[in-house]
Amino acid sequence: MSNEILFGQDLMLADFSQHIHPAIKSYETIKSIDLSQLNNIDSAGVAYLVQIKMQYPELLLNNASAKLRVLAELYGVEHIFINNG
Repeated sequence: MSNEILFGQDLMLADFSQHIHPAIKSYETIKSIDLSQLNNIDSAGVAYLVQIKMQYPELLLNNASAKLRVLAELYGVEHIFINNG
């Protein structure tokens, strides 16, 4: 298994209510998540990423979109994202 993930889906509340996304503990061996292909995100998606980062502080969250950076700034968590673009 690779230690990097490319998120290429949505991170929306409706997805979480359908249990589409993996449990936080599944990220234990992941070193970085590339968010460049993340299509849509809402506050539930931001909360999911924050929970991953809180559980695994060494994990890197790379290439946050402009929308994600705006939401993160509103919630005061912009510091957990790395913008490589």
